[in-house]
Amino acid sequence: MGIIKIQTEKLVLKKLVQADKERLVSLIGDFMVSKTLSNVPYPYTLDDADEWLEIVDNEEFNLSIFLNNDLIGGIGLTPLEDDFYELGYWLGVDYWGQGYATESVRGLLNYAKSNTPCEKFKANVFKENVASAKVLEKNGFKRVGDEEVFSISRQENVLSVNYEFC
Repeated sequence: MGIIKIQTEKLVLKKLVQADKERLVSLIGDFMVSKTLSNVPYPYTLDDADEWLEIVDNEEFNLSIFLNNDLIGGIGLTPLEDDFYELGYWLGVDYWGQGYATESVRGLLNYAKSNTPCEKFKANVFKENVASAKVLEKNGFKRVGDEEVFSISRQENVLSVNYEFC
């Protein structure tokens, strides 16, 4: 399929590159961000960023979110065994509440539905993350259940709400 670059109204979704590494650590290394994600360690180090760069380099739909050429977050789709793709996303704290997550989710889903056989998506958010749940609901996701998941940054189980979009 080649290199994906998705332009939305205000944002660009594209691959993370080595030059973005320190900015990545600064944004996702904020505990306010990492505590909302199940698989992100805290503290988040340059070594963690190196590992992440290797992972995203090999995953077609693992993109970063840019505003005016500045990294502000990440978004991705991971194929699951049941013909679903799992959606994940995050934003740096300074970019919360401005519609960027909603816009980037819409952009990635529209691209995936138009350019791939992807039609079924799953996502989950920690129950207390009401803003993230609203992002999913604005993009057509429906709540399908709850479960506890382990948060690496918190080192504890957290109640998570599961969503699907078909």
